[in-house]
Amino acid sequence: MPLFISGCGSLPKDPESTLDRVRKEGSIRVGLVRGLEASDKVVLQRVLSRISTVTEAKPSFQVGQLEPLLAALEAGDLDLVIGGRFASNTPWKKRVNLGAPLHDTRTSHGSVSGRIVQRNGENAWIMLIDRETRAAQGL
Repeated sequence: MPLFISGCGSLPKDPESTLDRVRKEGSIRVGLVRGLEASDKVVLQRVLSRISTVTEAKPSFQVGQLEPLLAALEAGDLDLVIGGRFASNTPWKKRVNLGAPLHDTRTSHGSVSGRIVQRNGENAWIMLIDRETRAAQGL
């Protein structure tokens, strides 16, 4: 017996319409954490170039400290936060989407990963960022 699900429309969706807004306005609001490491800059330039091409939007940057930028992301004032390093047990993983790791760095406290962070629940946007991040890394 076939199962029909009505009202699903196209999936995935962005409850806050991040991807639609980025495409419509032609701007990606990016929080850039101060002190971005040189090794991250090369990867991030490739990722942002790919995202800009796909969305036909240009990044605009707000530079600052990690915590205030993540709070702005949660509030919907930013579309991405770039440059934060997160331990595997960070409490932020329950509040925002920690994108695919850019790379891992070993410290005396364990491994930390540089990531591109997005607002939770914006699934179409998250999938696009994840796909373009992996493609920029050749994965």
